[in-house]
Amino acid sequence: MSKERAFMEEQFRHGDSSKILGDAGYALEPWMMTPYRAAASGSREVNLNTVHSKCRNVIERCFGLLKRRFRCILQSRQLHYRPEKAARIVNVCATLHNVCIKFNTPLDEEFQSQVMDDVSDLVSTSEANNYSNISKQIRNRIKDSL
Repeated sequence: MSKERAFMEEQFRHGDSSKILGDAGYALEPWMMTPYRAAASGSREVNLNTVHSKCRNVIERCFGLLKRRFRCILQSRQLHYRPEKAARIVNVCATLHNVCIKFNTPLDEEFQSQVMDDVSDLVSTSEANNYSNISKQIRNRIKDSL
């Protein structure tokens, strides 16, 4: 199990209701909302997938801009810090990026942002089944609220 997954699982077990948007390459978890697979045209599932995709696109464009400007967060395609410290680093980069926008500091146009691979972690079958049921309930509540 990755340190990140262990962290998110621990937060969930202590009542944290934070969510991460993941693409279909990730496993559905109570803290990781993924799109429905093979959703029927015109269904609420397709509606959720559309909203999910739009949100992820905005987030990916933001991360792309930050990675283009601050290559420290691109190093080895991961930050080698605890999640709390990594979050602070990204927040500082976002703040500095906003300062750059205010003062018209251009991006380095020669740099091409890299696409991050999505890989899900394996979990025990019983734990995965339990989380799968909880995850489906959470995602369905979100879908039904749209």
